[in-house]
Amino acid sequence: MPNIGLWSINRLLSTAARILEHSWNNQLKELGLTHAGVTALEVISREGTVSQVRVASIVGVQAQTMGKTLARLESHGHVYRTRNSVDRRSYLLGITPKGKEVLAQAKEIDRILASSGELAKPEFRQMLVRVVHELSQQDGAEAYLSDGVEGSGDDVTTSDAAESVDSATGPNTAVLDVIRTDALTSDKN
Repeated sequence: MPNIGLWSINRLLSTAARILEHSWNNQLKELGLTHAGVTALEVISREGTVSQVRVASIVGVQAQTMGKTLARLESHGHVYRTRNSVDRRSYLLGITPKGKEVLAQAKEIDRILASSGELAKPEFRQMLVRVVHELSQQDGAEAYLSDGVEGSGDDVTTSDAAESVDSATGPNTAVLDVIRTDALTSDKN
């Protein structure tokens, strides 16, 4: 093993993130999911029956980009399409029972990954939130602060990071968290 103690902070953070993401993606693959698929399933689960355009808008991508992800979810039986009765040219998407099951499994995988070793420590999470907050001041950082899934309930600011760990819903998890720009800049003190 290389002497990682000599690595730069940038290399340490990016390597840790890549290893965590790789582990999560490998486990998702067994469920027939990708990170994009989990994000889309979360939106459809929360929104109910929804158009492809709306899912893409919430996630912050083009409808055509979302189409490939949704086609994959449909082929695995995680979502269904039904003709839109208002606009017969379009379809609406809904989540199937199998989709709800794999979404719950994906969240459990995320919870388990986030509950091991140093990742499980509230102080570590608080430190990461502070680091993201500090780095959010950099030019262009807003593009990295949201995956477009608003209202997920996982928004955490520096001042309430410790509180979120003790809440009735448990800790926010490592991979599915969404940190929006407005959550980072709001004054909650």
